[in-house]
Amino acid sequence: MQNKNILIIDDDPAMIKLFELVAKKEGFNVITAADGAEGLKKFNKQEFILVITDLKMPTMDGIEFIKQARKSPKFMNFPFVIVTGNFKEFSAEVALLKNLTIMEKPIKQSDLRGLLNNSLTTPSMDKTFNVPTEEIHSFIIEKFQNISSLILEIITKSKPEIKILKEVPPDSFFQGYYYVSYLLNLGNHKIGVILNYDLGLAQNITEALLKGTGPNPALIFECLKKVGLSMMKKVPENSPYSELFNTPTPLLLFGSGESKIIFGSLQNNFLANIYAKNEKGTLGIHLLKL
Repeated sequence: MQNKNILIIDDDPAMIKLFELVAKKEGFNVITAADGAEGLKKFNKQEFILVITDLKMPTMDGIEFIKQARKSPKFMNFPFVIVTGNFKEFSAEVALLKNLTIMEKPIKQSDLRGLLNNSLTTPSMDKTFNVPTEEIHSFIIEKFQNISSLILEIITKSKPEIKILKEVPPDSFFQGYYYVSYLLNLGNHKIGVILNYDLGLAQNITEALLKGTGPNPALIFECLKKVGLSMMKKVPENSPYSELFNTPTPLLLFGSGESKIIFGSLQNNFLANIYAKNEKGTLGIHLLKL
């Protein structure tokens, strides 16, 4: 029988009741705890497929709970979900943690149902090969829209505005400062991803991650690669396709200036541009069908 146990950790009885109501309707077995310390004891005694924890709690908060739980090697990749009312409460390092989903209050029941049901779904490779291309592309665009907004808000402490362009830019080129390119594989679907950071955002990310280090170009690239790889790894999390993604690695690193080769030579491969812009700068995510 499939394990359908989930652990919910929250010191707010109203939130516990909401999570229990939705989870039980979806057929899950719900175990609850009032803080991280109680949750850790229950987590270590029983098998769970998912843990949802509040951020701020007495005795032990959500981040400390996750750090303690992941001290065991078998839980290094366990899918934790942390709930908060304010992204600014997180450090830049938290945004880069693997298999950590962050949900902002108020929680929609539809989002919670999707999260729970996706935790049970692992399709076979044959089924994934038969998924319509349009469905995969919509999934990828929506994921990058959500991930870019989440990570930039946590790292820069400023919520970005998101703009999506689904047509090739008329001038067929884009301009930026730092570029990191990745290849995503999902079954027989391949997506090229180019992350395009402007100078202001690149420097702000570096200062947030390295806590005040000056804008050394080598350090900036290392930080941008770290953020980029984290974004790539978050694409399959809590999705029906999580077991089928290969861990992506950077393909190309561009310096400052313009690149006319991407849209100029691959216009027929254009999927979408996603622009996440806030007061710190702009991140352009250029998606190409390969």
